[in-house]
Amino acid sequence: ESYLKTNYTLFESTLIANIPNIYSILRESDASTGYTLFCANDKVMNDIDQKRKLQISDPRNAEITEKLASYHVIQNGKVTKERMTREDWTVPKIDGVAALSIGGVLTLGGELRVGRSKSGGFMGFGAKEDGGVVIGNNDARVISSVNVGKNGIIHEVDALVAPDLIWRYFDQLRIPGF
Repeated sequence: ESYLKTNYTLFESTLIANIPNIYSILRESDASTGYTLFCANDKVMNDIDQKRKLQISDPRNAEITEKLASYHVIQNGKVTKERMTREDWTVPKIDGVAALSIGGVLTLGGELRVGRSKSGGFMGFGAKEDGGVVIGNNDARVISSVNVGKNGIIHEVDALVAPDLIWRYFDQLRIPGF
């Protein structure tokens, strides 16, 4: 709890604090199977456009904000970066590259895909894998990972990992003129 509040201040106060009993859930998981958090750094949280910041902070959107936050938490299981990048050599290669052994993760909010990060190219064509890992539909890149507590791990990501579809639910509840 103190690590999140110290190192991911905006992420913790804006999103994680909206999940009821989150710290007791994490303490229980830390004592048994472990937990995983995908935390956006303060730069990412500051770069969220003003409209979305208002939607997240609007009390009428509390349920959707909780859902958005819950996509960043894996309650039962410590998923390391090494596990996310492990290749599965039991399946045929695709374009000469082995598939990842983990195709997705199950968070409190739902399933998120795990894939290889790519860079370069033009409009999605010609990009090359750069050895990194991305999470979710919007390809949030894992920047760094830190072990926390007995069995916890925090992955710092460069974007929110929740699916873009969740913003449609925020948009449905908006008030005209805001």
